[in-house]
Amino acid sequence: MNGNMKNIKKLLALMLALAMVFALAACGEEPAAESEAPAESEAPVESEAPNDTLVFATSTFGQKFSPFFATTAYDQDVVILTQGALLAAEREGNVIRNGIEGETIEYNGTEYTYYGMGDVEVVENEDGTVDYNLTMRDDIVFSDGTPADIDDVIFGLYVMLDPTYDGASTLYAMPIVGLEEYRGGMTPLYQLLLAAGRENTDFTYWDEATQTAFWESVDNDAGPAFAQSIVDYVIASYGTTGVADSAAMWAYKGLAEDATAADFWNAIVEKYGGDIMTATSTEVADVPFSDLLPNEYRAGVATGDSAPNISGVVRTGDYSMTVKMSSFDATAIYNMSLYITPLHYYGDESLYDYENNSFGFTKGDLSAVREKTTQPLGCGPYVFESYANGVVTLTANENYYLGKPVTQNLLMQESVDSDYVPGIVTGTFDIAAPSISDDTVTAIESANSNGELTGDVLTTNLVDYRGYGYIGINADKVNVGGERGSEESKNLRKGLMTVMSVYRDTVINSYYGEQASVIQYPISNTSWAAPRPTDEGYQNAYSVGVDGEPIYTDGMTEQERYDAALAAAIEYIKAAGYTWDEATGTFTDAPEGASMTYEFMVPGQGEQDHPAYGVAVAASEALATVGITLQVNDVGTDTWQNAINSNEVEIWCAAWQATADPDMYQIYHSSNANGLGTNSNTYQIMDDELDQLIMDGRGSSDTDFRKATYKSAMEIIMDWGVELPLYQRKDAYVSSTERVVTDSLPKDMTPYWGWYAEIETLAVQ
Repeated sequence: MNGNMKNIKKLLALMLALAMVFALAACGEEPAAESEAPAESEAPVESEAPNDTLVFATSTFGQKFSPFFATTAYDQDVVILTQGALLAAEREGNVIRNGIEGETIEYNGTEYTYYGMGDVEVVENEDGTVDYNLTMRDDIVFSDGTPADIDDVIFGLYVMLDPTYDGASTLYAMPIVGLEEYRGGMTPLYQLLLAAGRENTDFTYWDEATQTAFWESVDNDAGPAFAQSIVDYVIASYGTTGVADSAAMWAYKGLAEDATAADFWNAIVEKYGGDIMTATSTEVADVPFSDLLPNEYRAGVATGDSAPNISGVVRTGDYSMTVKMSSFDATAIYNMSLYITPLHYYGDESLYDYENNSFGFTKGDLSAVREKTTQPLGCGPYVFESYANGVVTLTANENYYLGKPVTQNLLMQESVDSDYVPGIVTGTFDIAAPSISDDTVTAIESANSNGELTGDVLTTNLVDYRGYGYIGINADKVNVGGERGSEESKNLRKGLMTVMSVYRDTVINSYYGEQASVIQYPISNTSWAAPRPTDEGYQNAYSVGVDGEPIYTDGMTEQERYDAALAAAIEYIKAAGYTWDEATGTFTDAPEGASMTYEFMVPGQGEQDHPAYGVAVAASEALATVGITLQVNDVGTDTWQNAINSNEVEIWCAAWQATADPDMYQIYHSSNANGLGTNSNTYQIMDDELDQLIMDGRGSSDTDFRKATYKSAMEIIMDWGVELPLYQRKDAYVSSTERVVTDSLPKDMTPYWGWYAEIETLAVQ
């Protein structure tokens, strides 16, 4: 989503929640938010280069460097480099099950051996339950010299499964036996207070003084601080001045010029009719509302019966444990790469007594864990030293299980994407991952005397981006008669998508050149589940008309294709119930609940800098000729994100990042539509058949069955007309040829094996 920090945070919350534990835990991956691949197995190579300093250019940190509470991709990079996890992954993102002894796997004609900090054995029982038997190495040592054991893992697991946990991981969504009973009967106090309201007179779970103090804290402290965090974010991102100007950029226009943060807060609350929970979850910029409340209000309150432990989490030895699931879940294996989090640092050893159901903290009170957010400690390849002046300083961990990293110091320096390549050329940075485009390619080639991507100044590695760009339509806003799933509603949306789809090839080629290609299904081409052109039934997106006949024929010119797409769209929109005037060749009226005008929001920052912008404009011009207005608004990412989160957006463009597993639950299952579950089904698609296919897919270990199932699911998504796959682009890792030892960079980089997948062997000169 164009590299914006807020967007990445939203992305993580929506797309990666179920795989978050694995994503954060597996050491060594490129600076993105998905399933981070671990350090490669080979022992560190000796280099003649001195163990000096490597400078990596990154974006703005959120300064939550916690294995439990990191939210941005950039904070997670710090977590990945300082923490260790039980399970590793290989170049295709698959979990290594025998990491202690090592597994040798062929990739691209080369055999690679992968090690990890632990093993996993998956046992499917006759009663349908599944056991994940986890074993960790017995020689793992934290960077402060303290030995690690399975209790550190159990402690961390209970933190993320606590009823009051509000970090990015949704491990609590796994079907772990006994989890529901453990998490039930307890709710964070602030949620109860907000739900009860200011006029509450029921003091069963708190007294009147507590209630009064809470609302005073909200009105005078937390609320204005929340609004101020938005102001600070907008000023830093867009150069606005003051509260009123920043609020207007955030879609809150009309505040007085001398407005305060409290005024802005009151406007936010008023917009949501006093519903502070919804308001603060929707409008958040950098700082969650709960983070601004005193810890006493974030503590859990017992409101019913609750189990003293999670029966499916069983300690089986000093270095082993079992996690029992009530049913098979294809995503569970990734979630088993649990962090080995130091109990003695993040928790309270005096409160750990496994046999007596005490797990290193008081259930419902994570205040001690939250206090260690900015200063992480772990068993990863590097040790966190400091964050100051936009720079995270890391030093090599002498206790790392694969050996002390070759490069002594690693500096992660905040910058902006446009400065990445020039900064490497001038010596400010040693390595970066810039957004790749024709302009970026030109800049890299111009820097090298050979005019190529790799030369005497810069070395470039290109890999497929493990995600894809798309255009989305909100079925709740673009429909006929308020029936989002009716045939008329689907026809309306498919008509709009048909016009937009025909311009993809020209626009994407113009924007990305050879660094991207148009895709036809709503899934990254990096996924094993992605349909291939050779598959039976493969079809280009929105290439058939309302009668099911192909729109295009071989040999059509570009203009003929445009005309054919518009003609097909006209028939779709007629079938949706729009009134067509043969005399003028235009639509004159929309059916009940539909409109003659729809808004397409593009987060191009007002500079038209977005790969979907050209598609939107071309489609708008075509539709205008038949009386339909597609209003293209190029807005800031905050306005755009705000519209998506509040379910006000009609048509938009964005990009998903993919996890190693193609599970579709978070994005397309009806339980996550607006106001439900994770609120991550932004298309508002609600289809029983689709829901069943998604559950069938995640409930099977048969990849052939899953691929076929997801193909059927994607066809339903396309039939709803809510998503137009747009492009599959490249990621770039650019390093200084002069300062980074090229031979120490990982070989055969992939979407799951980036520049610091083998960070312990990476050398500078």
